[in-house]
Amino acid sequence: MISFAQAQDNLHQLCRTWVATHPDVSEPLALCESLGRYLNEDVIAALELPRSDISAMDGYAICSQDREGTLTSQVFTLKGESRAGEPYSGDPLAPGECVRIFTGAVVPESADTVVIQENVERDNTSVRMLQGTSFGANIRRRGEEIAAHSAIAIAGQLITPNMIPLLASQGIAEVTVRAKLRVAFFATGDELKAAGDSLGEGDIYESNLASIAAVLGHYPIDLIDLGVVEDTPEAIKSCLAKASEKADVVISSGGVSVGDYDYVRQCVDAMGVVSDYKVAMKPGKPVCFGHIDDAENWKALFFGLPGNAVSSFVVLTELYLPVMKYLLNRERVIPNTLLEAILETDLSRRGGRLEFQRGVLSRDEDAGGRTSLRVSAMGSQDSHRVLGLARANCTIKIAADVEHISAGSKVTVSVFPWTDLQ
Repeated sequence: MISFAQAQDNLHQLCRTWVATHPDVSEPLALCESLGRYLNEDVIAALELPRSDISAMDGYAICSQDREGTLTSQVFTLKGESRAGEPYSGDPLAPGECVRIFTGAVVPESADTVVIQENVERDNTSVRMLQGTSFGANIRRRGEEIAAHSAIAIAGQLITPNMIPLLASQGIAEVTVRAKLRVAFFATGDELKAAGDSLGEGDIYESNLASIAAVLGHYPIDLIDLGVVEDTPEAIKSCLAKASEKADVVISSGGVSVGDYDYVRQCVDAMGVVSDYKVAMKPGKPVCFGHIDDAENWKALFFGLPGNAVSSFVVLTELYLPVMKYLLNRERVIPNTLLEAILETDLSRRGGRLEFQRGVLSRDEDAGGRTSLRVSAMGSQDSHRVLGLARANCTIKIAADVEHISAGSKVTVSVFPWTDLQ
């Protein structure tokens, strides 16, 4: 049995090798459809931003008589107006002249300073400064935010809502993104029935396929649900062969333990390589991953999950999800968000494995307005208890050698990616 950290390292290496030996496929996508996708090339600015010197305030663009220091008590002759979309088009300003200007409007080349409107007194033809203004004030200089030909986004970067205004401001209507990752997944277990089927004695409704689809559905992944496969080596090998032809990653649920009818691990080993088996984590010890096909011509990565619902969910989110995001961006492993929180009640358990206990994380505010994060465990942590999983928004990470944690202690929590802490 290997440690969770060692399993992470081995898994990262497995995925790095896969990325290095598989082509990086891209596709053009309209900017309005690109949210949540990963860029496949750097985006280079075609335009400076701002494109001209523009006013940061409503006021008056002046051509000062003193060309440095603080300008005070000067009177300027009003020569025109500059507003957004309609720059001043008159003769160049001479010292002692100005134009009315509005926020975002182009500053005439002959002007050197913008005096805000609150600091002047004006009549129909002239403006008098009432307060001192620094030479060159209130002007956003051409190219000060974005220089032409600079990289404004890089390959592997996730396109998020706050990136869209930047890309749109460059007149970009289409971006090149990485193709979606293809993930095929199936479950094994003759006791598993689909929703709507009648349950016989000992039967249960299959839930892990829906869980896998729900977790991975947040990402740019084409999901291929292969359903429940009969618990025979022949059926499992057939499914693995089909899955490896269709997908980049094959995920199985169940069949990776040591029972008489747990055939998945040995089938993968016969068709490719199983890199690891048994990880010192709880829940989820029966874990294996590797690839399908021989080392010279391997087609698909393989990630095996336990059949137990909670174990499957924890292994998928805590061990596999960070490297799934690496396979999507091809640049870096993106770990789950880890936060420090105060434990609400005493916590005791049997040591020996790194444990991920389901918990509820909340934000607490004291009388002084200071906020802190608090977390409580979900009671029984048996790996079949899906009700506690449904009510959790994080896992509490407990080191293998820790058996008791007192209330009030600080603990590390791994936050579910969809958690909203209000």
